[in-house]
Amino acid sequence: MGGLVQFFQQNPWALPIFLAMFTVIIAVHELGHYITARLFGMKVLEFAFGFPPRAFAIRHAGIDYSVNWIPFGGFVRILGQDDFSIRQEGEGQPGSFTSKPWWMQAIVLAAGVVMNLILAVVVLTAAFATGTTAPTGDVRVDRVAPNSPAQAAGIQVGDIVKSIDGQPVTNSRDLVNYVRRHADAEVTLEIERNGRPIPAVKAVPRKDPPEGEGPLGIVLAEVVAPVAVDLPHAFLQAIGLAGDVVGQIAELPGQLFARAPGAGGPPAVGGPIEIFRVTAQVSQFGLPTFLKLVGVISVNLAVLNIIPFPGLDGGRLLFVVIGGIFRRRLSPQLEAAIHAVGLALLFLLLIVVSAADIRRATGG
Repeated sequence: MGGLVQFFQQNPWALPIFLAMFTVIIAVHELGHYITARLFGMKVLEFAFGFPPRAFAIRHAGIDYSVNWIPFGGFVRILGQDDFSIRQEGEGQPGSFTSKPWWMQAIVLAAGVVMNLILAVVVLTAAFATGTTAPTGDVRVDRVAPNSPAQAAGIQVGDIVKSIDGQPVTNSRDLVNYVRRHADAEVTLEIERNGRPIPAVKAVPRKDPPEGEGPLGIVLAEVVAPVAVDLPHAFLQAIGLAGDVVGQIAELPGQLFARAPGAGGPPAVGGPIEIFRVTAQVSQFGLPTFLKLVGVISVNLAVLNIIPFPGLDGGRLLFVVIGGIFRRRLSPQLEAAIHAVGLALLFLLLIVVSAADIRRATGG
């Protein structure tokens, strides 16, 4: 734990920045639920910043706007929406959540995710417009493993991979996926060295590379450079980056199941502690880079929240949609039990991931 204590000593502002960032991201998420609930005539009981115990609250138009002592995230309470209560408060009242048509309930549940995506696009647009490092479209070789196909083919550190089998290479992920699909088959790479093209390089990616190495035995990096663009192009780049993040998350399950036995551990997944460490590091590189991190985290939270798993917005949405299709709500007792079990599993996963984060942070 000494390494973690030293990290806090070296980054005293890291924790306040991290808490403020997450509170804003989650508050925007909850704002989506709040706005749509009020538009549909649902009675909002509370809009809270942080989690209880309560520090203070201001009541306006029958709604408590509260600030709580645990400064992490927030929540919105709507009459008749309590996923863990067998008997819903306000059930049957005109302003309750359950009294509204299923499609209204669905929109309210999905609104938080939509707001997180909107936040991501806004802050990413601001980041690109104010000037930040962005990929140039070049993919550089940063390391070549000894006795690897890349070394045998003559690939060197600093080489720029322009294409593979005639297909342009503009990001490292596409190149990695291509060589994995063509293991044990010869591939042809067009490479630039010191700004000039060299004769085509042929190599055979390995199907079962040594642990810690890829099929070709190279480590790649996307070349980045400082850029500032006009708003329309910044908006398009923000949409593109948000789409890339969604794509990477969607690929994770496939990567987990497709890994061959003995190919090493699963792809690294970070929890709150790892996000905290990254936030501390990124905050030192200026506002544009920090805004990119905020945008990426907001997209991650949006995608994870819409997964149809009990306890998440996606799980609640699934129950609402099923109830709408069959025109009959599932037993409140059963639904409450399912959400409670789902939340318990999510907390267990959070503990496991956080333990891995601590080991990573302390070098254990």
